[in-house]
Amino acid sequence: MSLVLRKPLAIAFDLDGTLVDSLEDIALACNDGLTRLGLPPRSREDYRHLVGEGVPKLAERTLGQSHPQLIGRLAELTRARYRVTPIVHTRPYPGIAELIAALAAERVPLGVISNKPHELTLRVVDAFWPADTFRFVQGYVGEVTRKPSPHHLLAFARELSISTNDVWLIGDTPTDVETAKRAGATCLGVTWGFRPAAELLAAGVPVICQTTADILRHYQSAKSA
Repeated sequence: MSLVLRKPLAIAFDLDGTLVDSLEDIALACNDGLTRLGLPPRSREDYRHLVGEGVPKLAERTLGQSHPQLIGRLAELTRARYRVTPIVHTRPYPGIAELIAALAAERVPLGVISNKPHELTLRVVDAFWPADTFRFVQGYVGEVTRKPSPHHLLAFARELSISTNDVWLIGDTPTDVETAKRAGATCLGVTWGFRPAAELLAAGVPVICQTTADILRHYQSAKSA
């Protein structure tokens, strides 16, 4: 029996791997830091499994157990390089522009909740969407509120004076699945991003979307409360 979704009163999106393909720019920034530290770069595909939980965690995962004393420095170097070149190769995924336009036409409030540094989250969102597209845009400001903490998702719901039970979070990683669980929201996992469907399913995602059209279809067929 297929899951019957409750029509959301608001939808929040993850940014990297969900709205935009930013993998190349992130990989270049982190590899620049590795080079400056005299360490070999990682492959672009490696970063598909390293990103998703903020720059400090990216640096930790990139170095592993080999150079733990350099994690903080690599994070600093990566941030510095990425601030200069955040949108060289980054672009919205195919179909995203049409999806956001269709949801906006439905007048559903939209948000962005990312583990990308907040200032860079704002820059990327502003580069591709008009200022009034998203009611709420929030990036990384500290470890305590980093996803999978539900802090920012709860703040989005509070700003709209709605329950998180009425919010969908759309993302591409198990981190997004866990964030939605902790907030009491519904997660829709997408497979065009950085992690495969198997990882999302293992994390307990209730809905998998292969295309942006799947998201719109789920929204249109969801039942009103």
